[in-house]
Amino acid sequence: MNLKSVEFLQQKINDKIFARAMQKDGGRAEWVTGMYFLLLLIILLCMQLDISLYTTAGAYIEDALAASNLASAVIDPEEYGISHTIRIADTHQAYQRYLRAVEGNLCLNANGKCQESGVIAGHVSVVNYTIYNVEAGDVTVWQMSEDGNTRTIKGKLGAVRAPNGQVIENTSVYSEISFPVKGMFGICVQAHKGKLVDILAIEKQAID
Repeated sequence: MNLKSVEFLQQKINDKIFARAMQKDGGRAEWVTGMYFLLLLIILLCMQLDISLYTTAGAYIEDALAASNLASAVIDPEEYGISHTIRIADTHQAYQRYLRAVEGNLCLNANGKCQESGVIAGHVSVVNYTIYNVEAGDVTVWQMSEDGNTRTIKGKLGAVRAPNGQVIENTSVYSEISFPVKGMFGICVQAHKGKLVDILAIEKQAID
């Protein structure tokens, strides 16, 4: 066998070794790419599950707040009987009724923690409770803040807005709570939810 034949044979062996190495690298690269796509799919699925959880929690909390706001809005019967004006007379009692209603609607224990829902993962705090009394074109705003302080301000009808941006047109109650929501992998997110209830609109719905 001459030198050229030896060189040619050696070249063929090297080409085969190189081709096998490329096949192995290509297979490894496809495997790694597949793993990345699988991981991305799992992350997207977890995000979708979290979104569904937060949506469910939002609807559940909103219904509870609406019911609690309505429970606290006991109007002055004498004023309503004389002038048909819907006004919440005793604001402090209204706030105490609201606290009891929230406790019942969200199944809270003495520590303010939800006992039944798997959505709320900790203490529920009332960060805002506001009564808007509308009378003769004026709006009297009574607010209880998270730190327990109260304030009363007045504004003109059409110029006063609730924290959610809605213009106050009738006597209304707004409340907002803060609570932790546990998502996938035990990650907790502090959430806020507010709800405005228009007392006159609720009354019309009841009549209809």
